[in-house]
Amino acid sequence: MRRTASVATVVLVVAGIVALGVWLWPSIQHAIAPQNGGASAPKIPPRPADAFPLTVRYVYDGDTIQAEMQHPNAIVTTSGPIRIRLIGVNTPEGTPTPECWADEARQHLSALLPEGSTVWAAPDRDTWDDYGRRLFNLWTADGRFVEHELVATGAAEAIRIRPNVAYYDLLTATQAAAQAESRGQWGACP
Repeated sequence: MRRTASVATVVLVVAGIVALGVWLWPSIQHAIAPQNGGASAPKIPPRPADAFPLTVRYVYDGDTIQAEMQHPNAIVTTSGPIRIRLIGVNTPEGTPTPECWADEARQHLSALLPEGSTVWAAPDRDTWDDYGRRLFNLWTADGRFVEHELVATGAAEAIRIRPNVAYYDLLTATQAAAQAESRGQWGACP
């Protein structure tokens, strides 16, 4: 009789635990769910409707180009050449001493934005850096987000310089994938 009572007690305790678990499951799910509001991974942004076209004149390195406005506007009032630093990315430096992957990063940007091609620019919050360069996010004529393309291939790393952080989450997630697969500089450089 004592063994039957022990088994019955164990069954009741287990049933109680299961019932408690069923009752608490929604709270447990919420507690262990990702804290990004259940949102999926950041999406690659299409070219914004307010982006404006420029003509690429020169690619200095993997994250800086020279371009000319096709039609001056309220953001860029000149039709002369301007130096543009891509927002949210950094590539290895080519000067004074070339760093590992500097040439490849420049070649990749040159392939995305060949001289004479149209590039579409959109600002984030701040449009000037401390060196007199314009700060823009760029899209190719066929709609590819240039910064994402550079980070995805391992040609660039994601950086956060406030207040221009609109695509930081996307670029850091893209960099993590590039590093995990040893793409570009992540597989070639020490």
